[in-house]
Parts: sequence; structure tokens; C-alpha cells
Amino acid sequence: MVRATMILITLIIFLPGPGYATISRMNLIGKGEVYYMGFIKVYDVALYANSKNGGQVVMDAETSRCLKLTYDVSLAVKDFVLGAETILARQHSPEGIAKLRKEIDMLHGAYRDVKKGDSYYLCYDAPQRLTTLTLNDTELIAVRSQDFAEAYFGIWLGAVQPIDEKLRDRLLR
Repeated sequence: MVRATMILITLIIFLPGPGYATISRMNLIGKGEVYYMGFIKVYDVALYANSKNGGQVVMDAETSRCLKLTYDVSLAVKDFVLGAETILARQHSPEGIAKLRKEIDMLHGAYRDVKKGDSYYLCYDAPQRLTTLTLNDTELIAVRSQDFAEAYFGIWLGAVQPIDEKLRDRLLR
């Protein structure tokens, strides 16, 4: 019994927890704020990566990264989905979206409503090619696809029509 307890404690201490826990081992690359209509603050966003370099190297398939979004307002799931679908549609061809539709729908199906103070963590684990979505302390979904990670992180960090170019530049420094 003592041995089993020791093994369990060792696993809890040394195995990685939810995706957001990896932020503690990453470097802060940049941060910013997102506003609706230019004056209603929606959320703070911070980008972390296992690289010390900013720029588009953060979007490299070999770079693990996390976005932490901490909300200043309450939002419904439909708001997340509408925003993401709008930006993905302006960044990618219908054929490109169709190739990722299964993964996009999986992530969108995992979203939950948020209230002020909640934090979403969107993390990409490069060795596993795994993107996780965590709300506060609860992992909601894990999606295994490098192409999906590139497209979805592109909402904030993409070279072409991200949510806000100035925000992208602040995040990528």
C-alpha cells in the first residue's frame, strides 16, 4: 500500500498536468488586450513558448506554445464560434477549412460559456502534435493535428488577417 501511494505521488508530481500547466516551463513572448468596437475590453491575452525567440518561429511546428486568454466580460459559446469561424474563413480557402472541419468542430464543441475572470488556455505540445483547450483548471479537449494547430493559432498569430495585426505583433514581439 505504501509503495502504491509513493508511485501515485511521484506520478502527480512529475507527470504534466493539463495543457495550461506547461506555461510554467515556457517563456513569456508577448501580451496584449482585445477590444470590441475599440473600447470594450474583452480579454487579456499572453503568448508563451518553449522558445526564447519571438516572431513567426513561435508558429513553427517544432515550437510548443500556449495562449492564455483571461476574460473581462461574460461570453457565450456562440460568440467564440462566430468569432473563430469568421477569422478562419478570411484566412483560409473553403477547401482548407473543409480539410480541418472535423478538428475545428471538435474544439468548438468543447467551448463553454465564460464569465469575468475565467481563463482559457490554448496550448500546442509540439512533440505530441497535440492542441489542448483548458478552461480554468479543466481540460476540455485535446486535438491531435499539426495543421489544425497552425490554423487555429493563426487566428491570433497568423501572417494573413489575424484578429488584430497590432495585437499579433505585440504577442510575437
